[in-house]
Amino acid sequence: MIKPSFQLLGELERQIMEVVWRRDESTVRDIVEILRKKRTIAYTTVMTVMNRLADKNILRRKDHTGAFVYSSAEPRESFFRRASSSVIRKLIAECGDVALAQFVEALDDVDPAKLAVLEKKLRQRRS
Repeated sequence: MIKPSFQLLGELERQIMEVVWRRDESTVRDIVEILRKKRTIAYTTVMTVMNRLADKNILRRKDHTGAFVYSSAEPRESFFRRASSSVIRKLIAECGDVALAQFVEALDDVDPAKLAVLEKKLRQRRS
């Protein structure tokens, strides 16, 4: 799989969000305990990233007896749909036909079954 040269979320942001999406609600401590099973990480680092995600409206934060409880502002699939749509629209706006041509070329690597679904959506959009 080709790794994109951009990321919708940074590596730690993605790890945190994957946990939050699985759990619905989490505290910083919950996330730290889960992440520490695979890596060494400071509580303050996780807290800072989660606060930034809340500032970006990716996480919701509510005070629960002195400790913030975080939840996702939207489901995982919805987040990636919205974020990827934004990236694609910006590429088309900035690069025009070049971006569209590259998108078509990238389809060479897509599973034929997924291409069939895409073709069906294109036919529906045209009619």
